[in-house]
Amino acid sequence: METTTQSREVPRTPRPPLERPTSFLGPALGMGVTLGPSLVLDLMWASAVTATLLGGRPRSRAFRVATSVASLMPWGWLLLRPRMLYWGANPAEVTRALPGDGIVPNPVGGSTRAITIDARPEDVWPWLVQIGFRRAGWYSYDLLEQAAGAGQFVEGHSAEHILPRFQDLKVGDIIPMSRWTGMQVAELVPARALVLRSVIEEEAPPWGVSSWAFVLEPIGGRKTRLLVRGRSGGDPRRWGMRALGQLIEFPHFVMERKMMLGLKKRAEKAAHALGAATWA
Repeated sequence: METTTQSREVPRTPRPPLERPTSFLGPALGMGVTLGPSLVLDLMWASAVTATLLGGRPRSRAFRVATSVASLMPWGWLLLRPRMLYWGANPAEVTRALPGDGIVPNPVGGSTRAITIDARPEDVWPWLVQIGFRRAGWYSYDLLEQAAGAGQFVEGHSAEHILPRFQDLKVGDIIPMSRWTGMQVAELVPARALVLRSVIEEEAPPWGVSSWAFVLEPIGGRKTRLLVRGRSGGDPRRWGMRALGQLIEFPHFVMERKMMLGLKKRAEKAAHALGAATWA
């Protein structure tokens, strides 16, 4: 299968459809929904630590149970975090180089996740290339996307069809994440790789440049291995930015995992339907 690689030299000035927020409320609500689950868990842990430091035995049995459970959270986090960051991927896939790694050569945070899809890369590609806000959606939890301000999709929900109008994606195009945010196509190899980078204008933002790579690899039996790698840069001395990255890890895992499963479901359903029609 021949592929054509498009250059990674992308324009540095973002183009529409991104908008500038007219008020602080919309972006703040989106951030609240995105970071809310992590903040709740952190508050539970902080309450447990506070109760322990203050001493005494709380009268409320429910509070005692909650603080006991919360006190175990840091240990659970240490055990579960690697499984979350590398869900579905084997050690070789985690450590190997993938397209887009050069965008953030020395990441301060990142993840590599993988899933096997019972369809060929060229059958998966049309579903992947149409993702986005005001496009086909994210194939994830639509209600949560809507609550975060990223859930306005052409079909009213994550698309169940291949949409021809979104198939002609090119390097330099912007895929909106929401009304105000987006990522720019940095590298595109049809049926092989789609690499996105954070939209920047004249210089990198204070939180650093980030990349999001989707790599399709054919494996035996007309199947595809989908690898999804996210990398974030920034100054490691900026503890506020590092804390923000930690808060985003858990909700991002929940949504990205569902997205990968949603992509798998749609591509397999379409491929199986095509195969059945061919043999009929």
